[in-house]
Amino acid sequence: MLELTNSANLAFLAFAVWLTACLCGFARAPWSARTAAILFGLGSAIALGSAFASSSGASMPAWIGIAGQRCDLLADSLSRWFVGLIGMVGLIISIYTPGYLSAYKGKARPGLVWSGLAALFISMSGVVLARNAVLFFVFWETMALSSFLLVATEHEKLSVRRAAAIYLGATRLGSGFLMAGFIWVYAISGSWDFASWTIHSSQATGPAAMIAIGLLVKAGSWPFHIWLPIAHPVAPSPVSAVMSGVMIKTAIYAIFRFFVFGGIDAPWLGWVLVGLGAVSAFWGVLFALLQHNLKRLLAYSSVENIGLILLAIGLALVARGAHLDAVASLAIGAALFHTLNHGMFKSLLFLCAGTVDSCTHTKELDQLGGLIKKMPWTAAGFAVGSASICALPPLNGFASEWLLYRGFFGFASNANSGETRLLGLLLMGWLALVGALALACFVKAFGIAFLASPRSSQAEKATEGSPGMSIAVISLAAVCLVLGLGSSSVWAVMGQLGLVQGELQGAVPIVPLVAGALAIIGLLYVWVRSLRNRRQSRSYVTWDCGFGPLSARSQYTAASFAQPITRLFGVLYKYDIEIDVERKHHKNFASKVSISSSHEPYLESRFYTPILKSAVHFSERLLMRLQAGSIHQYLLFMVIVLGIMLWIGGGK
Repeated sequence: MLELTNSANLAFLAFAVWLTACLCGFARAPWSARTAAILFGLGSAIALGSAFASSSGASMPAWIGIAGQRCDLLADSLSRWFVGLIGMVGLIISIYTPGYLSAYKGKARPGLVWSGLAALFISMSGVVLARNAVLFFVFWETMALSSFLLVATEHEKLSVRRAAAIYLGATRLGSGFLMAGFIWVYAISGSWDFASWTIHSSQATGPAAMIAIGLLVKAGSWPFHIWLPIAHPVAPSPVSAVMSGVMIKTAIYAIFRFFVFGGIDAPWLGWVLVGLGAVSAFWGVLFALLQHNLKRLLAYSSVENIGLILLAIGLALVARGAHLDAVASLAIGAALFHTLNHGMFKSLLFLCAGTVDSCTHTKELDQLGGLIKKMPWTAAGFAVGSASICALPPLNGFASEWLLYRGFFGFASNANSGETRLLGLLLMGWLALVGALALACFVKAFGIAFLASPRSSQAEKATEGSPGMSIAVISLAAVCLVLGLGSSSVWAVMGQLGLVQGELQGAVPIVPLVAGALAIIGLLYVWVRSLRNRRQSRSYVTWDCGFGPLSARSQYTAASFAQPITRLFGVLYKYDIEIDVERKHHKNFASKVSISSSHEPYLESRFYTPILKSAVHFSERLLMRLQAGSIHQYLLFMVIVLGIMLWIGGGK
């Protein structure tokens, strides 16, 4: 009998409901999409409930297995934390997506989108619940395939097919490294079960490197991030919200599973994650600031936040190696909390971007403007998400980044050598730089998109999204506020789950900061009112330089807003400004002047592009030789590959 107080059994039930939704979505009947949406939401609610049930395992019947491994699920504390994130985002997506798809008519069958989402949520939940490498990898590959199909929703467009192909190639690269690492660990331990994986020091170096690369590709960390800003702009916005808010976090889960709470102990990995996290955070926010496409901007900001999470995990591993247990626990809490928080506010931002896109039919910032009057609920949601991602109190982004600051301060205060103490302080300064750039980036995004005057007819005619879309946005905004104000309670929950040790020394100072800010704002308001009462107000026409009434062309553009900052870091990319002058009636007087900017990252143009061209050239020449049309040659290749596999497999 199914025990519904058991987390893993509830997860089984959620799988069954999601699978039913997936099958319903394939039907062509008029009821199929609506039924799939209802079942998808029900499955997400059950998955969310499983995070709060008792922790336990669940097993399939003995005759059900894969490659001799039982299909068992384990819902320990770490799994429940991530299942809660998956269920929460899934529930919001089930509310938002019907309204979004109604404006998506003619581009894709809604039922197929629901089928893809259901398959994606089954696989993501399976990844965080699997207790052996074989089952983990089956779910991992299902997650890659289902997300690829969702990215390719509008496959009639060449740009979409190209982006989906690049994303699929990135998943193949990551899966290859991950499989190699799993096989290597199996060769050492003789087991596929995660509980039996215990390897240390030099023995762990090779497999740890393979597994880490595979997971960093999926997470979108620098320098493996190039698929993120390519895939997100072409995918439907609910899909982007799931992929950025949840799917890339399955890689973070695996890093926790194998390296933080697991038995793979590679002493060098902590410093590698700190370095990659620092570069990823800076790189992501800098290139987000350069973007003019709203969804591409949000995709690059995911690279930044993955960097912050990796910084926290790396700090935890380094502090543990230095026997600074309190600092390690604080860093683990910061990483887990920011993983949850990023899932909330990044999903919120992508859903707001989806509403803007569906109502204005553009994602280009320079074609938006003035939307705060046309779309007040979406503007409010985007403002909350922007404040949260910039770590402004009282929202959840501030709470988790505050824990990370405290972790680095504790490391700088208690490290064994002066060099490592100095490094801890420098990393705090690096976090402050990243935070300042993030603030500039989202002031630009919100200001250009929602404030001032409309810059196009699409923005002028925009209206608010459907009630379901607005409810989803406001619900996520409320969750961001609740998680921020209740940050101490979140730490207590992590302590009860055994994910962190000890109580949080000193509460996150959200309430004092908010109270102080409100007091200052109140005093300024009283002061300004008193000045107005003393002086008679006068009205003037705005100085227009003789050009007449100011228009939308007089406003800042996305490029002009970011240009002073982006010029500071020009060593990382090629930044060009092109000026096009049209002269219709007189050669000395311009009738129209157009200015456009472009940037080309040197990492892609000087590193990835030559490698890809060489790989394509090599593969084309190789295929020309292999495809000789001889059945005997094909059979010979198959025998050779089979012999190699038998030789490797017979080593045990």
